[in-house]
Amino acid sequence: MSSNGKQNGKNKEKNSEKVESSELFWADKVAQQIITREKFHYTDDKIPKQSEYVVKSGTSLSGVLHIGRISDIIRSDSVVTALKDAGVKATALWTADSMDPLRKVPAGIPADYEQYIGVPVTDIPDPAGEYESYGARHLAEYMEVIDQFLVNKLEKHSMREEYKKGAFVKYIKIIMENAEEVRQIHNKYRTTPHKKGWSPWNPICENCGKLMTAKVSEIIDGKVLYKCQDYEFESSTAKGCGHKGENDPAKGNGKLVWKAEWACQWAVWNVSCEGAGKEYQVPNSAWWVNAEIVERVLKHPMPVPFFYEHLMIDGVKMSASLGNVVYPRDWLEVASPELLRLLYNKRLMMSRSFSWKDLPVLYSEWDSLLRIYNGEIKMTNEKELSHNKRLLEISKMGKLDAPLELSFSHAAMVAQLYQNDEDSIACLKKSKHYSKKHHEQIVSLLHKAKFWLEKYATDDDKYVVQTAVPSDLKLSKGQKEALHDVASLLERKEWDEKELHQEFYNVCTKHGIKNTEFFQAAYKVLLNKERGPKLAAFLLLLGNERVVPLLREV
Repeated sequence: MSSNGKQNGKNKEKNSEKVESSELFWADKVAQQIITREKFHYTDDKIPKQSEYVVKSGTSLSGVLHIGRISDIIRSDSVVTALKDAGVKATALWTADSMDPLRKVPAGIPADYEQYIGVPVTDIPDPAGEYESYGARHLAEYMEVIDQFLVNKLEKHSMREEYKKGAFVKYIKIIMENAEEVRQIHNKYRTTPHKKGWSPWNPICENCGKLMTAKVSEIIDGKVLYKCQDYEFESSTAKGCGHKGENDPAKGNGKLVWKAEWACQWAVWNVSCEGAGKEYQVPNSAWWVNAEIVERVLKHPMPVPFFYEHLMIDGVKMSASLGNVVYPRDWLEVASPELLRLLYNKRLMMSRSFSWKDLPVLYSEWDSLLRIYNGEIKMTNEKELSHNKRLLEISKMGKLDAPLELSFSHAAMVAQLYQNDEDSIACLKKSKHYSKKHHEQIVSLLHKAKFWLEKYATDDDKYVVQTAVPSDLKLSKGQKEALHDVASLLERKEWDEKELHQEFYNVCTKHGIKNTEFFQAAYKVLLNKERGPKLAAFLLLLGNERVVPLLREV
């Protein structure tokens, strides 16, 4: 065997070891499916060799663009990274489904916008008059921050613009010429079959500009005849104007039905993979209808799918009417993009509910993953170790660094006790939670913690240090003596957090009280609460001048 052959053999061994070591991680599994598949799903046609793999995601502009809408963009980004790590070229592509019609008037939008129900969101005026359209406003706010959550460059397209410039003409023509076959594919999955003469093209009424109201009556020589009449959405009605007209699909003033358009997107951009919510797993969903259309009609292999659970907020779906919507910009005020990536890169089909009160837990999880990756935390289960390391590698943005000595919970304590950065940093230097190398990160974390406290934290997370012992406080003799001892210990020397924490248990043993009785007494004296932050760290942050007089006063 030649030296080149030996080297190639070694490279293959290394690649197989890499795949095997990360086989638990979902993005690597998807990447291997993409690279190794050889034939179509519905036919025996062979898949041509790819020089580059396209991973697509898309977002409808007809609804609220909250953090749930970027879940598939982040996950697609992770698949692109996995493909690149497997040694192939890959691109992330995103479409704004800007042809989607307005289905209802969202909260905060003038009531008279009811007149635009059924109009493509890119053709509706912006309520504030600041953008080209209603859709452009939502898209601009979204795109201002979306790239901050991604590792790979995102190629962006607007469906309204793609239709207008003729990018889809070739495939629109194929769909229209094979409308009967498309109808038959649809009917395999429908309880109410489409009738003969059904059109996969939805024209825009040239009179009122509405999309869904232009009901096609006939197709003649590739052109559709229509009459504009009322169309019922789930919770609203798009009013038709009664106009009768003719529409040429080749001119792009309209759109394909979704269960044909998605297939055309896959063909136009040679898409190898796309993700979708768990509801698309079922055989009669738009995913599988389009998959069959793209293979049987457009002669293009369906993408490799990945399906995922949707993110809930406090156990319920995000909704503007419920007031629980989290926008990407909201997230960036209190957390890094990496934390949202972490949330979305975990096992895909596990139900997840996020709550703002749990943000410190997510920060802590990220720090733990860093310590696992660096070997500071040992794991005996090799598969879980491999999974956690890969989860961190895929979720990170930029170089992995050691975790800060400053946790988010600790930063939240400091942010409540000190009003400016200088005092906060001085305190952190004293408690050995500061590193000059990470100065900017530390200041940023303090600011995020302060914002979280002001906007999202519960009363349990907020502390008001007492200036005097509460007058109605009742403690046992053992509790009082234990607190006196702690006051003396604090004056004896400079403690570190672990040492002081251990001394608390020694004091409890000495005075014959339960640990819980001691901690409750300390929190009642200091905060007039029965619970609080980690006591040793909290006492060291407050300083002897504030703590000792209170403990001696009981």
